[in-house]
This record gives sequence, C-alpha cells and structure tokens, in this order.
Amino acid sequence: MLAAVVAKLPRKSRAQIEQTLGPSLETAYFMSTGRDIIYILGPERDSIFSIDSEWLLIWLDENEVFEQYEIATD
Repeated sequence: MLAAVVAKLPRKSRAQIEQTLGPSLETAYFMSTGRDIIYILGPERDSIFSIDSEWLLIWLDENEVFEQYEIATD
C-alpha cells in the first residue's frame, strides 16, 4: 500500500500531497535532514521486536513540488 502512495507523489505540490495524506506532522524528528513534510507510518515492519517507528520523509524543490522521499526509522 505504501508503494502505491509514494508512486503518486512525483509532480505533486505540497498542497496536493497534504490534501491526499493530511497535514504534515509538527515534530522535531529528522529536522536535521532538511525534510519538508513528515508522516509517521507506524511500528517498524522489518524488525523482530518493532521497537522503532517508521516515518515518511518528503523533500520538496524550490517550487514546493515533490523532489524525493525516504522511509526512515527512529
């Protein structure tokens, strides 16, 4: 399901992304990465213990249009 969501992100503006996925979270997590939009996805899927969370980090270009994404754990 996540793959289907991120496949639709290219060429989307911030407004379009937030209309689809909801508002970005206001959190300091991963602030040092320079990400523009962030969503928590839930418990880490590829771990036996699932003690970490997975996050969707999205970067926008200078025109506020999708540039790249990353799935990160905390």
